[in-house]
Amino acid sequence: MSAPLTTRRPARQREDDRRPELSVVVEPRRRHTLAYALVMILLLGGGVFGAVALNALAAAEAVQARALERQVADSERAYGSLVAEVATLEDPGRIREAALDLGLVPSGPSRHLHLERNLPVDGAVVQAPLPESTPDPLKPVLSAER
Repeated sequence: MSAPLTTRRPARQREDDRRPELSVVVEPRRRHTLAYALVMILLLGGGVFGAVALNALAAAEAVQARALERQVADSERAYGSLVAEVATLEDPGRIREAALDLGLVPSGPSRHLHLERNLPVDGAVVQAPLPESTPDPLKPVLSAER
């Protein structure tokens, strides 16, 4: 019988396996932790300052808006009272009483003028014979020939 074939490693290979792998050590990169910390503090401080300033501006604008709303409400109230006052002053009964207090008298019966011809302002003047006697005293005053 023959012995099983086993392969043995040479002794030199076993020693290489036990030896740790060596590499060149480089100098560690220098970290700038102080500069990084300062930049972060400045950024966070700027952010907080910006947020506080924005909040203060918004509060100031809110106060101004509230004052304007109050002014609008007061103006609307004054407008309403003025409209009511104008309505009472325009009342025909009040005007009649004020006129009577001033000594004015009511007017008589109303009269209407009927023109027998057009006036130059109308654009077309129609020559119509004028009557020799005018019963209305206002007709000669309003005539176009004057």
